[in-house]
Amino acid sequence: MNICQVVGYKNSGKTTLMTQLIKFFSDDGVQVASLKHHGHGGEPSVVDNTDSHQHMQAGSLISGVQGEQISQFTFNTDMNLDRLIELYRYFQVELLLVEGYKKADYPKVVIVRTQRDLSLLDELSTIIAVVTWEPELRENVTEFPVFDMDEINADIARLADCIRRCLNG
Repeated sequence: MNICQVVGYKNSGKTTLMTQLIKFFSDDGVQVASLKHHGHGGEPSVVDNTDSHQHMQAGSLISGVQGEQISQFTFNTDMNLDRLIELYRYFQVELLLVEGYKKADYPKVVIVRTQRDLSLLDELSTIIAVVTWEPELRENVTEFPVFDMDEINADIARLADCIRRCLNG
């Protein structure tokens, strides 16, 4: 399973880019999965007053619900990134796109929205591409392929090719 991260500060466009990449790879026949880090503090939202929520409240470590086409699991325990990735491997995913977990050591696309965000390029490891919002920011990035967020619909195939080349050596 190949893994690629999409990282950036809050409201930088991570979910927008993730959605575009998921759609592109899925439409291209890749078995793609996604994982989002809830980096805003607190816990992810859980729907109250559902049977699975009641199971969690009663002490279940894992609560699952399965419908016709969708299964959902909620873990009532600390799960670090490595444990979550092992879980994804069970599903024979070809590509796992991870939103967030900036400090993890997987190939990553960094989104730079403002001049201040350029510091990420010095702080993070395994950067394979940069996506920027402002033309003047692109001029400051010389060591990585750079993509324009305003043109990401047109550039998504080029970004996907960049990701494929970096992941496949």
